[in-house]
Amino acid sequence: MLTGGITRRNTAERVFYSGVALVGMGTALTLTPDLPERWKNHREADRLMEPVTWSDKALASAASMARVRHLMRRIARGRNPKPGTSPTFALISERRKQRRALRTYRAWLSKGRSAAGR
Repeated sequence: MLTGGITRRNTAERVFYSGVALVGMGTALTLTPDLPERWKNHREADRLMEPVTWSDKALASAASMARVRHLMRRIARGRNPKPGTSPTFALISERRKQRRALRTYRAWLSKGRSAAGR
């Protein structure tokens, strides 16, 4: 599997035909959800995501991934992606969602333990 930065059909085809079994295009699809249909009609994506150019590369990478997850959640809720979403906003939003999910998971775990101890 290869993923990361695949936004053009000819790139995806070259990678696929080189023997890679699966080509991941999460970021490209969050910006252009109809990309496969566009490729069928010989059209390319009309949007690219601006890179996060913070000096702290680890934080910039986390913010980029958070922005993609944020856009995927928008699409999953039936909303249009917003490519201009602030990486800071996305990072804070994702961190809050992760904390809520962790609290829910811990509560679920503790219920399972207390039920097993009966």
